Amino acid sequence: MQKSDFERENRGSVYRTAIYLRLSRDDGDKAESDSIANQRKLLEDYLFGRSEFRLVGEYVDDGYSGSSFERPAWKRLYEDLESGTVNCIIVKDLSRFGRNYIEVGRYLQMIFPVLGVRLVAINDNFDTLNEWQGGDSLTVPMKNLINDIYCKDISKKVTTQLDAMRRRGEFVSNFAPYGYKKDPENRSKLIVDENVAGIVKQIFIWKLEGYSDNIIADMLNEQGVPSPYEYHLSQGNRVSGNFKKFEKARWARGIVYNILHNECYTGTMVQGKRRKVSYRSKEIIILPKEEWTRVPGTHEPIVDRELFELVQEIMKKDTRIAGGKTKVELLSGFLFCAECHRQLVIQSTYCNGRKYRYYTCKSCRDEGRKTKRVSESKAESAILEAIRNMAEVAVRMEKIIGEADHVPAKSSEVTRIDAGLIKLQDESERYSRLKSGLYEDFLSGILSREEYNDYNRLFSEKIDMAKAELRRVTDERRRIVDSYKDMKWIKTFKKYRGITSLERPILAELVEEVLVHENKQLDIVFRYQNSIDAALEAYGYGEGDYGDEIRKAI
Repeated sequence: MQKSDFERENRGSVYRTAIYLRLSRDDGDKAESDSIANQRKLLEDYLFGRSEFRLVGEYVDDGYSGSSFERPAWKRLYEDLESGTVNCIIVKDLSRFGRNYIEVGRYLQMIFPVLGVRLVAINDNFDTLNEWQGGDSLTVPMKNLINDIYCKDISKKVTTQLDAMRRRGEFVSNFAPYGYKKDPENRSKLIVDENVAGIVKQIFIWKLEGYSDNIIADMLNEQGVPSPYEYHLSQGNRVSGNFKKFEKARWARGIVYNILHNECYTGTMVQGKRRKVSYRSKEIIILPKEEWTRVPGTHEPIVDRELFELVQEIMKKDTRIAGGKTKVELLSGFLFCAECHRQLVIQSTYCNGRKYRYYTCKSCRDEGRKTKRVSESKAESAILEAIRNMAEVAVRMEKIIGEADHVPAKSSEVTRIDAGLIKLQDESERYSRLKSGLYEDFLSGILSREEYNDYNRLFSEKIDMAKAELRRVTDERRRIVDSYKDMKWIKTFKKYRGITSLERPILAELVEEVLVHENKQLDIVFRYQNSIDAALEAYGYGEGDYGDEIRKAI
């Protein structure tokens, strides 16, 4: 590297000097000697008695990796270098300046000579004014390359360690999700923050009731609930405020959206959603869901799994809110055309001074097919009646199952398994008979000793395999039978026995969809429809007898 004209002309001058300090755990800077305080002491001791340096500023990047120059303090320092406020930088060693071999070389060989900037790295005995003191021209590039390799190696080790911690269900992020806090006794564990956990649960309930993300955010702001950013500040957490638009950060649609989609609130630790492109880059890429790390049961849930799943289902539906309203329509997202399966939309009409509301299929109308539509009041009445009937069915089925001391023999699954069990038992008995006759054949000379041993071993293996399969199939049969006697749908529908009015949370819990036919007939598909049908079949209530009565109620 050639000395710049600036360097030759300024020997003996007084330099406007800045000290630069940097520390990052990502770079493996764990030694006490690397601490900001110790770096500062070393640099101040170096400046003491050296009249050629006039200290004009201190720039500190605490917690920023040397693999990139995207650091706030360095950016401010670079602006001062360009303006001429500073023309000399002193660092502990070159690794404090940076660990990116290419970028460090570009600053030393291209940028600093043009700007007329002097760089001193004390522990590396390096000073751009004297080129490479005490070494040849390869020393500094080699040091920079070693620093770069070290940074890459540390990055891999840190990434591997963090991945292992995620797989164990340990929390590795800087800040706990809103509603949680880090356990003081174990910083890798989350505990419920009782101060705001109720707010999280209320957000889920509001969403289930039909409020939009924007409306929920507005309600929280009107109630004076501090946003997650402001709450973090109140707890003494250091968080970035670059995104703030107001004096105080407010609740916004995006914050509500993120809370509603965060599975962490069910007690499942979900991490590893994104990663850096490389150790040299700050660019982040979002990983597909199948690559996320999910560990259930790592902490206490704020929202039960059922509520969370209901909200996820409701958010998949088209729930746009009409102008001037705060909540989505009661049946919005539940009514579909039986022909094209498009979602029905609500419309209004007036007749004889009265307002009528109905749901209609716009696709059928636009495409020239006979329009499928149903009045709002009729749809609500039909769904309400169907839920009441299903609640009665649940009560009846609970009684039937409680009185059944036998296997539900008419279940197709159980019938299939029973046929398999008979076949396996016959197979096991056949090989046992063959094995018992081997010794007699050996004594009579039909089999040699070698043949006897081979057949004996073969039949023993066959018997063991048949017995193992018998155990597996028997366990499978037991699980199926137990599932018929512990059906969630019964408990769910029983809660709504005698229901008198519909609410959106009830619809979300019970109804999958409602199909509207040309003759205004409605087919109501419940969320537990497959379980209901399986139960009726399992206990022998198909077509005819008591089954007709139950199915009519459905």
